[in-house]
Amino acid sequence: MDATDDTVTSTDMGGTEAHPTNPFGPEAAGILSTEHWSLLSSRSLIWNEAMSRTTVFLSLLSATIVALALLADATSFGEQTTTLALVLLPIVLLLGIVTHVRLVAINNEEVRTMLAMNRLRHAYLKIAPGLRPYFSTGFHDDERGLAASYLMIGSRGMRPWSQFLQAMATLVATVDAMLAASIVVLAMQAADASTAGMIAAAASVFLIVWGALVFAQRHALEPLRHTPPRFPSPIEIEDA
Repeated sequence: MDATDDTVTSTDMGGTEAHPTNPFGPEAAGILSTEHWSLLSSRSLIWNEAMSRTTVFLSLLSATIVALALLADATSFGEQTTTLALVLLPIVLLLGIVTHVRLVAINNEEVRTMLAMNRLRHAYLKIAPGLRPYFSTGFHDDERGLAASYLMIGSRGMRPWSQFLQAMATLVATVDAMLAASIVVLAMQAADASTAGMIAAAASVFLIVWGALVFAQRHALEPLRHTPPRFPSPIEIEDA
């Protein structure tokens, strides 16, 4: 067997000495795959937590509303109903705000996880460049690469409004704002305020609470957005 045959055999058996395009070593693919599965497991866990927290919050809110409805029916919407509502609803609102804060943190963790998986795909393509046409997700750790991983081709950043408004954290923020407005209406009703005043106060509180929560949600990724990527996207992205 001549030198050429030795080179082919070494390459076929997974050696890297005769394959200068693979600088990572023969065990690289296995190590990267292990890390990839670890990231997938972490992403699954954080979203299970997100679903659990949201379910607990909405379940408690539903139970509170049912209890208040039964009490209102029994007391003909008397003062006892308003008093109990002013005790229970702020507690539910507090839980809702805590849930929103945690969901925003989970969104941040997921973005970091997705960027980490993009870096791993970048390494896969260093090992096997010919696989690039078969990758549907991104392999650059910047906003354009993240958009590709979320299958949002054409997005210019990590926070398009269409996706932002559909996010679970935005839903919880909206429910929190509605709860805050309801509490204000009940408090003003107990103080015999005018209907116009209650409507104006409820609308103002809703906008203030919703705006504050959404503002915090949209700016939670600012530190990550200003972190220089390790593998930025090229100026022109080739069609897949």
